[in-house]
Amino acid sequence: MLGLVAIPMFALIAVLAYDTYRQYTSDVAKAYQTARTIRSLSGAKTEQFLANAEVLLSKLAQRPRIRGLDATRCDPLLAELRELQTAYANILTLDAKGSLVCSAVGRMPGPGAGPDPKYYFSEVMRTGKFTIGKPARGFITDRWVVTLAYPIRDDAGKLNGAVAISIDLTSYQLVFSSKDMPPRTVIGILNSDGTIIARSEHADQRVGKQAANPETTKSVLRLREGDLRVRDFQGVERFYSFAPIANSDWFIYVGLDEAAAIAPVMQLALEHIALVISLLLALTAITAMVARRLARPVEEISKTMENVGAGAIHERAALAGPAELRQIAARLNAMLDARAQAEATLRQSEERFRTAFRTSPDSLVITTTHDGRYLEVNDGQTLMVGWSREELIGKTERDIKVWRHAEDRQKLVEAMKRDGSCTNLEAEFVRKDGSMFTGLVSSHAITLDGLPCILSITRDISVRKAAEEQIHNLSFFDPLTMLPNRRLFMDRLEQARISRLRHRREGALLFVDLDDFRMTNETLGHEQGDIFLQEVSRRLKNCVRLGNTVGRLGGDDFVILLEDLGATPQEAASQAEAMSEKILFALAQPYLFANVAHHRTASIGIALFGNQVEGSDEPLKRAELAMYQAKAAGRNTLRFFDPEMQAAVSTRVAMEDGLHEAIENNQLVLHYQVQVTDPGQVTGVEALVRWRDPVRGMIFPADFIPLAEKSGLILPLGRWVLEAACAQLALWAGRPGLAHLCVAVNVSARQFHQDDFVDQVLSVLKRSGADPHRLKLEMTESTLIDSVEKVIAKMSVLKEIGVGFSLDDFGTGYSSLSYLKRLPLDQLKIDQGFVRDILIDPNDAAIARMIIALAASMGLTVIAEGVETAAQRDVLADLGCSTYQGFFFGRPMPAQDFEAFMQGSGSRS
Repeated sequence: MLGLVAIPMFALIAVLAYDTYRQYTSDVAKAYQTARTIRSLSGAKTEQFLANAEVLLSKLAQRPRIRGLDATRCDPLLAELRELQTAYANILTLDAKGSLVCSAVGRMPGPGAGPDPKYYFSEVMRTGKFTIGKPARGFITDRWVVTLAYPIRDDAGKLNGAVAISIDLTSYQLVFSSKDMPPRTVIGILNSDGTIIARSEHADQRVGKQAANPETTKSVLRLREGDLRVRDFQGVERFYSFAPIANSDWFIYVGLDEAAAIAPVMQLALEHIALVISLLLALTAITAMVARRLARPVEEISKTMENVGAGAIHERAALAGPAELRQIAARLNAMLDARAQAEATLRQSEERFRTAFRTSPDSLVITTTHDGRYLEVNDGQTLMVGWSREELIGKTERDIKVWRHAEDRQKLVEAMKRDGSCTNLEAEFVRKDGSMFTGLVSSHAITLDGLPCILSITRDISVRKAAEEQIHNLSFFDPLTMLPNRRLFMDRLEQARISRLRHRREGALLFVDLDDFRMTNETLGHEQGDIFLQEVSRRLKNCVRLGNTVGRLGGDDFVILLEDLGATPQEAASQAEAMSEKILFALAQPYLFANVAHHRTASIGIALFGNQVEGSDEPLKRAELAMYQAKAAGRNTLRFFDPEMQAAVSTRVAMEDGLHEAIENNQLVLHYQVQVTDPGQVTGVEALVRWRDPVRGMIFPADFIPLAEKSGLILPLGRWVLEAACAQLALWAGRPGLAHLCVAVNVSARQFHQDDFVDQVLSVLKRSGADPHRLKLEMTESTLIDSVEKVIAKMSVLKEIGVGFSLDDFGTGYSSLSYLKRLPLDQLKIDQGFVRDILIDPNDAAIARMIIALAASMGLTVIAEGVETAAQRDVLADLGCSTYQGFFFGRPMPAQDFEAFMQGSGSRS
């Protein structure tokens, strides 16, 4: 009986022991596999972090304010980037001597402080490449950092300094998410010196120190990739997996707590031991008593264990027999349930991985190492390349030909052979339909069921590349001509100015303005105008030599930067003049539009620079002034900058500022000049503005109206004149002898073409209470050049309420009879230029006669201005003109003087 009981007992012990051992080996293998998985993910994260940092530094090194290495003009982007990335302890720039220039951290080092060259600066200056420094205490932040540095080069490619990012090692996050990792898992990075770079736990204690076990460090450096079981610095036994990080001397390692990894199997072993002990004690006590009752349940339990061992994992022991055996069966069933649950959990984890693999928006591909055969692809790959999963699985790159350039794939292969991984390889790929896209590829060596494989991740960056190129072009180039815009041109001018000043060599700036470009747009249309500007840019580029810069500031303004023209201003001026003559000749050649040859010219202003300290915008100002001088000299010519012109411009600017103050401070006043008919009756006045400057005295319109037109001040000035004239008109309406007067107000073309001009006039009339039938608006012929239909519409609205219109200076401008007959005019005004010589110039008399006859034929009144003698009045009267204005009848005078004049003249009506 004892033998019958002992045999199953020993069998049970053997099965439990075997199961415990198998579970132990399985848990250890899973622990190493988990460590390798976490290591791959964390390593890829760190590699991506370093690659992103290199790309960021390369972009920063191209920014003008960083390349300038000017401590007074630090780029604010440094501080903004540091705020965005918590791992960045600092972002800084250093000059060629290693001295700190700019720092994103507000605290600056004391006198004489600077980076220790052994950590990164001397290396980046020696290699001229992206450099990963050694761990060190930050000389600004006093925290453990590793500094990533990138060289700064000037336009000639010479190393001028470095831009660097200090990574806060105690803040660098190695873990994607700790909730899915085994408890007490440690992730860290050490370098080839055995120094701890980063650590997920106890970073403040271990970062910057040597690894606890020197022999372990030697093994890691020798093997480079593998698994180890050693104690950490706290004496905790851990399962380690380690591998190198690409493009650095760093190694990523992951350590799983052995106690936590094998806790389930230890618990299982304890349960098995307890079970065996319980069974042995029970059997010893009751073997004799319950031999028969125990035989069958024990056999059932033994049979269940055998069946489970044979693969029937869902079979469970029957709860039969004595309570002790039922308890054993229950525990056996619980152990089997726990095992089934663990296997189900593993399957769920694998399913989550498969889901993440399949649904990733990036392309994920697993291929065999030896022949590149596709083993698995996700939906991201099929969407990216256009090949279905069925078409890809089992095929090789030779069959599909996804890579556009074979040399790009060769780079990936060589990197995999050399480093076991490849990070951020930019390459072009071909879809199934033949279209192409740009992708960013990262690959890592993995093992699947003992088969060496490659996991490749590809991201389509075509949109990003196109956006980067568009942003670059919009930021620095004129979209029409693709010439450098003002921003890029001024940067190059600044660099050229500094270089010329340093090397004592002269340069020149040419300001090219096309003559009558507005006429080109009006006659040919804006589309042909754009084509014309493109052709001009092409001719300008063909004229200059390599190294010089042609830019477009806007409109028809082009600028040319000529460098290294000689050591003396005379030599530079000679070369600049020769180049300008060449450009004038090239631009004067015929332009073919719609098979018709057109001739256009340009005016060029030249300013030299290089022999004086000044801002980069000063040569541009001088060149522009010289260009205006060339315009004034007759166009199609060139002029060098004249200091007298600068003085004239300064005077004009001062007068413009004064005119601003005059409008705001009520320094303007209206004078009124009488308009009379043949019997000597005063029928109206013309309101003429004067400027009472407290320094310059009384300033007449001829001295400030042109300035107001150019500066835009004509709009507030014209509005003030209209309001003041209407207020005076309303005041005179209540006074006998003045109520019959009409007031003529001059309106500029720019003022009239405002969209709300009619509303302005109606509002002024309403506020002042003036009679619109007594208001006459005088317009020049330039008002009619643009938008004739809109002009007619505005005049018609005002005409309906009684406002009259007079065409001023008739005969000196546009004078299109086809438009004239459509305008709701009341009066034509003979310009004083025809009146002045009407007694001695038959042509002026003929023109006056024609204007008078034209007015009569159109039912319009006519008035002659500038009448200064009785003889002029008599000739005009003989020609049929009966209304006059001029010094012969009265000079312009203030309102109170005019009122006295009217009273002294006997209230003319």
